[in-house]
Amino acid sequence: MTAPTPTPKVGSFVWHIHHDTLVEPLTEPFETRVAYIKAEKPVSEIDTRLRLMKPVWGKLPELDKARAELDRASAEGYKARAEWDRASAELVDKAYAELVDKAYAEWTKARAEWTKARAELDRARASPSVLALHAKECPNCPWNGETIFPPKEGT
Repeated sequence: MTAPTPTPKVGSFVWHIHHDTLVEPLTEPFETRVAYIKAEKPVSEIDTRLRLMKPVWGKLPELDKARAELDRASAEGYKARAEWDRASAELVDKAYAELVDKAYAEWTKARAEWTKARAELDRARASPSVLALHAKECPNCPWNGETIFPPKEGT
């Protein structure tokens, strides 16, 4: 008898949560995503989506590193945005205007760092080790580098 597959936890990497992303961290309970797919996706796609959406079992150090950097950049962005919002709310005179400008500059810098970290995560997803692990853990997968629903030949 085969043991049941454990349900992945929020934050863990999962293959094909979305049809156009190879691997990403789960951001909501797995059951919530399954229910959404069953309720909202075309009937012709449901079986494929549910068959391919599964936890990553192997190690993905380059994704772990890229995700940690993205998490750090996100936290800095939220912090900078909160400071910008606070300064904007207090905008009463020139001194506060300078605070707003400084906070906006910090937010802009944090956003640029987030964008850079997100690009690194995207590059890590396409790394040879990630693709090799995907081939091992997701055999017979129709992933073509862009989607699990590639166009049919002749269309």
